[in-house]
Amino acid sequence: MIWSTIVSAALAGAPHAVLRDLGGPLSAHGDDDRVALLVSTPCVAPEGLIPWGEALEEAGLDAWVLSFEARNQSPEDLVLGIQEALRGFGDRDLVIAAHGYAGVLVLMADTPARRLALVGTPLAAQVVPPMLRETAPVVAEGLPYAPELLGPVPGVPCSGQLGEAYARWAMDFPEYPVPQQPVLVVASNIDPVAPPESVRLPSLDWPQRSWHRAGMLGVGLVDPTHGDLLTNDRIQGMVVRFLAEP
Repeated sequence: MIWSTIVSAALAGAPHAVLRDLGGPLSAHGDDDRVALLVSTPCVAPEGLIPWGEALEEAGLDAWVLSFEARNQSPEDLVLGIQEALRGFGDRDLVIAAHGYAGVLVLMADTPARRLALVGTPLAAQVVPPMLRETAPVVAEGLPYAPELLGPVPGVPCSGQLGEAYARWAMDFPEYPVPQQPVLVVASNIDPVAPPESVRLPSLDWPQRSWHRAGMLGVGLVDPTHGDLLTNDRIQGMVVRFLAEP
């Protein structure tokens, strides 16, 4: 798929944030005007979200991907970028999907979206500590975990500040408001980024939370890696059905 890239004027306050439309213009989706925003994790290639976006387009939603160029950015810069993107959609019916740490940034942004789908997103300190370096590089090459633990995650360069922040969150997790809208949360037993108990327990008191454990103890017969969560057909179908629900 060739993306028609549109850098929204609403992102003027976050110049390294890029908003891409995966389908046609909003008007092509009829009067329903439903928008699905897929937020890409910095350090992970946004192309990995295309299958989710295509499936959401087929379900009648207008899918967009929000990503961030590799710069010396902090998590606060990225939260600002998400908030600027949300303002650009005005009062349209908006739902959001995120995989991994992007979901943490979405929660920190306190989004007004009608529904949230968070797959492989930690909600508290992780059980498996990531690899730490004494000095964070200016540019990180990917998530701070051994590739064999992550599975098929398409890593891309990102801010060294972010790699350092991801590692720090394993012990000192950032604060975020409890989401009030319906939220789908999915975790896998062998995912070092978001082990099930760092997802299930922190979300127990969320007012409209739908929890799913992927793998042998829940959805499917195989425990997906962090990357597999993004490509698993069952999980994709679950995300699309949840977000497409009126």
